[in-house]
Amino acid sequence: MGHQISRRTLLRTTSGIAVAGALGSALSACSGGTGAGSTSSDLTMIWWGSDDRHAAYKKALAAFQKKNSKIKIRETYSGYDGYFDKFNTNIAGGSAPDLLQMDTALVAQYARKGVLAPIDSYVGKSLDLTGFSKTLLAAGTVDGKLYGVPSGIGVNQLTVNRTGLEKLGLKLPDREWTWADLKKISQDVYKKSGGKIYGVDDGGGSTLQCFEVFAREKGETFFSDDGKKLGFTPATLQEWWEFWADMRKVNASPPPAITSAAHNDLTKNAVVIGKALFSFDSGIYGAGGSITDAQLDFLPTPQGDFSGAREGNFVNGGVLLSATKASKKVADSVKIMSFFAQDATAIKDMQLLRGIPPTEKARNLIASGLTPTDKLNMENADYISQRVGKATNALPAPVPPPQGADQIWDLLFQSNLAVAFGKKSIKGQLGEFFDQASGILGG
Repeated sequence: MGHQISRRTLLRTTSGIAVAGALGSALSACSGGTGAGSTSSDLTMIWWGSDDRHAAYKKALAAFQKKNSKIKIRETYSGYDGYFDKFNTNIAGGSAPDLLQMDTALVAQYARKGVLAPIDSYVGKSLDLTGFSKTLLAAGTVDGKLYGVPSGIGVNQLTVNRTGLEKLGLKLPDREWTWADLKKISQDVYKKSGGKIYGVDDGGGSTLQCFEVFAREKGETFFSDDGKKLGFTPATLQEWWEFWADMRKVNASPPPAITSAAHNDLTKNAVVIGKALFSFDSGIYGAGGSITDAQLDFLPTPQGDFSGAREGNFVNGGVLLSATKASKKVADSVKIMSFFAQDATAIKDMQLLRGIPPTEKARNLIASGLTPTDKLNMENADYISQRVGKATNALPAPVPPPQGADQIWDLLFQSNLAVAFGKKSIKGQLGEFFDQASGILGG
């Protein structure tokens, strides 16, 4: 799982939103787990992740139990695939866990179904959220109530093959760059490489990594606040697709065959296979390291270069820790949330395994032990976070996505691909996109 854990990254390998809609799915209960409906006195906690994340959680939880000997924790962990299927089965069977790692893409659906416990009443008491920005806490907030504590700063950024740039005699762009700057350097990459390398992978079908930022620069959101319709206009999407059609035309971005092959397969990402030097996919570099040998660097998503452009970048919450409403141990679960948020031992144990730490205090605690690339990653996330925090014209953080969001995101990708392959005109595809999206959202 990458440091910048975006909703699309999480959904690349499994349809999490669709899973959340099937709370009664009949799969076996989490092995070894006993939840809110169990007679066990243990507090049950579940999470997903890599082996490194599992080890870090276990180490931190052991430290917590030394300080809180009356709270016994039974741990269950797995990969992401199937995680919410098992959770849904446990809910249906009355054995939901007490505490769980929650996906920011799914928190709204579970909160509105009454599965999660609101935890606002604990804030400032047993739940210490000192240093957490309001923007970040919005990732766990649904209908004005807090249902999850963010684990870290998730940002929308570009991953850059700095080694490749330097070999071509090009410099890393300034962090305050624009879409026009992206186009220029992408063209320079193609020319300097003798037509062997494109500048940036095709972002016309991406969502959080670029289009949502672009829409927000125009004062528009991806989804409406109630989640029943799209928040952006056909004119904005048309302008977006026209930008990327031009990028492909001038060889700033690769042809559609490369884009299509990389869908849901990071190993075929244009940067990973050496066909581009910039990528909107943050999964290339994550807590488990990099899937390319190139020296990587990171940049914010470009800014709007038109009059009245707003700050489009935003901060999301990585993953969340949430308590279940049926649990009799919500107060103890909240203590664990607070421990992970503020305790120096837990912060050092987790490092970047749940995203860039959410507070300046936490980032300072782990800075000295990071690799050079980790430091670059964290510095860029910190830069974006500070810029968003200072912006006076930024929209509020996006609302948690509605049910059907994964279908909309995939529709955007496939629509851009249809235009790129020449199967549809941009205007023809626009009408089809909005008609299908309306049907998905029930509008």
